[in-house]
Amino acid sequence: MNAETGDKIRVKAGEHAGKRGVVVTISDRKLEVRLEHSGATVRVGPEQITNYSLAARKAWATEPRRAVGRRKGTKFTDRVSVTLRIDRDLWEQFLTLENAGVIDNRTELINGWLRDLLSGLKGRQS
Repeated sequence: MNAETGDKIRVKAGEHAGKRGVVVTISDRKLEVRLEHSGATVRVGPEQITNYSLAARKAWATEPRRAVGRRKGTKFTDRVSVTLRIDRDLWEQFLTLENAGVIDNRTELINGWLRDLLSGLKGRQS
């Protein structure tokens, strides 16, 4: 078991199959997972989950120089990867809220913020 606290997972078996969540604690070869939408916590075995964070760690270890995102030809949406410089304390607050399940999808959240900000700025254009 290579799961770590904070890992993003999907439950693949049992009563909560198909639900996504975040690993809260690990004890006695069981993972305590906070489910994304309900906020409920459940205990599951490592064989009952797909660990997206572990997959990302393995990919990084095997191909650290590969470009971010999906390989060419596998896109389902038209997106670009962007690197931002964010103050450390602000980013840590963001991660705390994300790990607590308050932020479900960082991409959707940030896209929404940018859309709102840009539409406000558009009105100020001369």
